[in-house]
Amino acid sequence: MIQSAVQTYAVYYQYNFDYPISTEFCYFGLFAGAVAIGFTSDLIGRKTAFNCSLILSALFGFMAGGSSSLAMYMVNMFMANFFLGGNLALDVTLLLEFLPSKWQHLNTFLACWWGIGQTICELIAWGFIPNFSCDVKGACPMHENRGWRYTWYAGSGLVLVMGLARVLIFQLHETPKHLVSTKRDAEAVRVLQELAAKHNRRCSLTIEDLQRCGEISINDDFISKASFSESIKQIWHHVKLLFLNKTVARSNVLLLISWFGIGITYGIYNNFLYAFLASQGASTGSSTHQIYRDATIECFFSIFGPIIAAYLMLIPKVGRRGTLVIGGVSSMILLMCYTKVRDEAANVVLSSLSYISINIYYGTLYAYTPEALPSLNRATGAALCLASNRVASMLVPVIYYFSNNQSSSAPIFVCGAIIGLVGVLALFLPFEPSKQRSI
Repeated sequence: MIQSAVQTYAVYYQYNFDYPISTEFCYFGLFAGAVAIGFTSDLIGRKTAFNCSLILSALFGFMAGGSSSLAMYMVNMFMANFFLGGNLALDVTLLLEFLPSKWQHLNTFLACWWGIGQTICELIAWGFIPNFSCDVKGACPMHENRGWRYTWYAGSGLVLVMGLARVLIFQLHETPKHLVSTKRDAEAVRVLQELAAKHNRRCSLTIEDLQRCGEISINDDFISKASFSESIKQIWHHVKLLFLNKTVARSNVLLLISWFGIGITYGIYNNFLYAFLASQGASTGSSTHQIYRDATIECFFSIFGPIIAAYLMLIPKVGRRGTLVIGGVSSMILLMCYTKVRDEAANVVLSSLSYISINIYYGTLYAYTPEALPSLNRATGAALCLASNRVASMLVPVIYYFSNNQSSSAPIFVCGAIIGLVGVLALFLPFEPSKQRSI
């Protein structure tokens, strides 16, 4: 969100560059991080990557804010998003693997924190950019255009504090499900007993209890300390297991399509909607102060989308798949209505409602994805889904660049049509996690 909030002042005004290259590098970094860190975490475990990701992302965020050239800014922002992309591939997996099955719907609430983060970022940008920015292309000296730098510093500072808290305060354990899936039963029992002792609960599970359940044979070739070539083979092995039979393959193909679709929709909506509205003659903000104020209001309302989704998921006849359909179709209707926006009030109302509906879909998909993936390959599957999402997002700046000078509502219609389509596709997902057996 920092990149989205500052891209006009950092790239367009500071470095006099027309193409939205910062958005491209941002999503490319998220893609690379999801693939590199997500895939390897099924081999080396979740704990190390999860603990390091936020700290390293924050450090590169500070350097992005202090960049003295466009090239340096792109490199630092890429690295900040690389580690952030790896983090996003793990957080939903970690929470799911520590939650009892009857509480798995709480995974949807993780998306609430996405909305909270967006709101905090817009508040920071609202405080700095209107007061410390220059908006004259090609004539913005560094000392007159520091608002975007202050936004990077403040946002990265918050991320660094949270990253340090992971290591120094919460002291995360490796997830028991990952340990069991990699035949480390003794470690899994020890982690569960330590957690029970920490929270004054009783844990009667023993290593003998686990061994009586049988052995995991699907992961016989797990290699904890492999060479690079062996690790690549093992990663490929994990990918192939995601398409082990027709049912699992159908589920994962539909998930990849769903993540690709929301990547296009959310990318266009979140980064370039104002530009498309302006091309239609809409007046949605007469000052920088007003634009960031409205963006803060809209992001605040996005927090409620995942909350609504979590309650919808608990309705027996709705469930995960029904909630995905509701989120996708309602988003399509609201985005189609968006083509008629011509003033600020209509923009704020429709944008807030659109954020809520899109996050109903996004929050549900975010929670459903790891539930539908086997424990053994959960991080790999989540990484593939996020990679699909980031590939779609990398197409967004291209769509914007080649349609920015056209007085057309086509991108908004495409946005709505895609999320409506992937919402309907949820009806064909084979698993309803609240009913399915473990796979």
